[in-house]
Amino acid sequence: MRHHHSFPNTLAAGLAMACLAGVQACQAEAPDQADAEEQMDAEHAQEAEGGEVHWSYEGATGADMWGGLDPSFAVCDTGVQQSPIDLAGAIPAGGGGLEIQWQPTDGEVVDNGHTIQVNMAQGNTITLEGRQFSMLQFHFHLPSEHTVEGGVYPMEVHFVHQAEEGDLAVVGVFMDAGEAHAAIQAIWDAIPGVDEAPAPLAGIDPNAFLPGGRAYFRYAGSLTTPPCSEVVSWVVMTESIAVSQEQVDAFAALYPMNARPVQPLNRRFILLK
Repeated sequence: MRHHHSFPNTLAAGLAMACLAGVQACQAEAPDQADAEEQMDAEHAQEAEGGEVHWSYEGATGADMWGGLDPSFAVCDTGVQQSPIDLAGAIPAGGGGLEIQWQPTDGEVVDNGHTIQVNMAQGNTITLEGRQFSMLQFHFHLPSEHTVEGGVYPMEVHFVHQAEEGDLAVVGVFMDAGEAHAAIQAIWDAIPGVDEAPAPLAGIDPNAFLPGGRAYFRYAGSLTTPPCSEVVSWVVMTESIAVSQEQVDAFAALYPMNARPVQPLNRRFILLK
């Protein structure tokens, strides 16, 4: 299946993985955007130091086996703040705390072997609880990785942002079947082959993926792929956006299932803001 491929063994991806997995200290400067676009795949970093590590969503290298595939993936098994989770029992905490500063920006569409991803040029940020994070990329999961009171959505999109210190903030938006989504279609129309060069995408507006309401769930978690590093401030919007069933089916034809199962909440709290 297509989602069993590994990333190229690039320096940028290796540095991204090392930073996220704690192999080496993250630099204080903001990441170079060229490196980000050359597989600075913060959430999907999958290479261990010294070579590629093969992982998938099912079978012998599936999600239940990630922690044993490589020492750098151990936290996938041993971590206590893993993602995704079931968003249930949220504690109302009032509004505020999130400012989204997104604008139309050029990007490139990549089939990275695990999902369809859009690497974004500089210029999009969020401010979460007083800290600024810069958008690196966004990508898609089918079905949704997070659930709400046990309910699953057809898809979920994750907007991955990184702070200067190296840790991450990810904004998740659920996607439900309804009317066709123009921005999604523009991405789908540009998808290259898994081994082909990224396809340019001019003026993609991330705001087109935000629901009308701005309420969100907030919790501390991890990457949802190896190395499962617990460095993510999660924001998951409570409202969904609509995409057509045909658009869902088009993604499913490439990736029939690329969602990690929900993980134990343990001692964490989920806030509703």
